Amino acid sequence: MSETALLRIEDLRISFSTRTADVRAVDGVDLDIRAGEVLGLVGESGSGKSVTARSVMRLVPMPPGKLVSGRILFHGDDLASLPERDMEDLRGSKISMIFQDPMTFLNPLYTAGEQVSEAIRRHQALDRSGARDETIRLFQEVGIPSPELRYYAYPHQLSGGLRQRVMIAMALSSRPELLIADEPTTALDVTIQAQILALLGDLQQEYGMSILLITHDLGVVAEMCDRVAVMYAGRIVERAPIDALFDDPEHPYSLGLMNAIPRPDLPDLAPQPIDGLPPDMAHPPSGCPFHPRCPYCEPICSEVVPVMRAVAPGHETACHFAGVKPFKALAPIMATTARR
Repeated sequence: MSETALLRIEDLRISFSTRTADVRAVDGVDLDIRAGEVLGLVGESGSGKSVTARSVMRLVPMPPGKLVSGRILFHGDDLASLPERDMEDLRGSKISMIFQDPMTFLNPLYTAGEQVSEAIRRHQALDRSGARDETIRLFQEVGIPSPELRYYAYPHQLSGGLRQRVMIAMALSSRPELLIADEPTTALDVTIQAQILALLGDLQQEYGMSILLITHDLGVVAEMCDRVAVMYAGRIVERAPIDALFDDPEHPYSLGLMNAIPRPDLPDLAPQPIDGLPPDMAHPPSGCPFHPRCPYCEPICSEVVPVMRAVAPGHETACHFAGVKPFKALAPIMATTARR
């Protein structure tokens, strides 16, 4: 991993206690985000993406959650052991987060403008009037029409797209170095999704901030990201520059995600879903967690956990047969179609 990472996650393991067992939601994640880059974190629902992101912000409730092991280093400081008061100062200033459902995180009792102004006053030396002016400026910057009027609108009076723009304005209010975007367009229609993604791309260029973009949509990753980490069953199974992943995926799960992309412009190429279901993390499979669903499984796959290893500069994967299995022959076809 990079020696100059802005954020580095090392051997992160998060479990949740249930009545019958401890569920390992994050199982030994290693990840780094460099200054000014957009890193995509992709995988199916339940793979551990959101728990990983919320761990960075210290938003995982403990209990029932438990930090089993690991460090989360931001500028060398371990956020996992940082005093809560220091974390409160960092959260929303140096690191911000936007969520997939703004209505869950916007208070219905306060106007959109009041909530953004409160965040601004929390981290900046501005009075109420100055915070209001800055909020209106941010509303204008993120494309909210009639920002002076929207300042006084309650969340339920705004559309889903406008609520998401309010969340983006709040996240950017202190010009963070790192923005975590957790499925930021899932609840929006296709047209609004494109607008929000374009807005995030423009703001990333303007502010020069790093973005951790969490999504299950490889099309979004291909459009926005510099690098990508593929997550399955609480583990990172592949890390690569974006071109390398699409041109030459080295893990069968990564290829399976590409095969599952619908292609309306290529009707003869029907999407192929991945057979089976994600594992029960209260009783995970032995060996490689993907082996029960992998069409290229060999006996070693059910017995030995594959370690992450380099297959090319900057490209790592956790597969016993990376570089030698026949699925590689399909990769250029799927890479070409997935990125059109």
